[in-house]
Amino acid sequence: MVVANLSHFMLKEQRQYVMDKVKAPMMKALIILANRLKAEPTKQNTFHPNTHVWLDVWERFLAMENNSGREPLFKAISKTQIAECEHDIYYRDRMNVILELWLEEVLKGNWKPRSLDHPNECWRVDPNVRGLGYEFMKDRYYHKEKYNGSIN
Repeated sequence: MVVANLSHFMLKEQRQYVMDKVKAPMMKALIILANRLKAEPTKQNTFHPNTHVWLDVWERFLAMENNSGREPLFKAISKTQIAECEHDIYYRDRMNVILELWLEEVLKGNWKPRSLDHPNECWRVDPNVRGLGYEFMKDRYYHKEKYNGSIN
């Protein structure tokens, strides 16, 4: 099915269906399956440098997120993603390719950074305290003319 406006379709026309029949079962399945991984990835039991970066990124993110109803989901996603990065070169390589392609879009100024005051709910820190990553993205997105669509 092709729809004219995906957001409108999912948030208005099919809201309850998406929440009850797609999102809720997907969240439940991800949490159950991630919990089958008995070992928690840590810097002590992992060795790949990218795994250590993901551990740091997820730790920072989880310290900012403040939605107890979504905490199990984010922990399940992080645990699975970190474990895959550590032990499976097939998925690690594909994660790298996705990140490389995404970074190229950021460098070209095509990725729109988050809006002011966002996230605006369930967030432990001031959403307007931004880091270097945000400033870089904002500069690339709002000042594309400085870079002429180049990734340099």
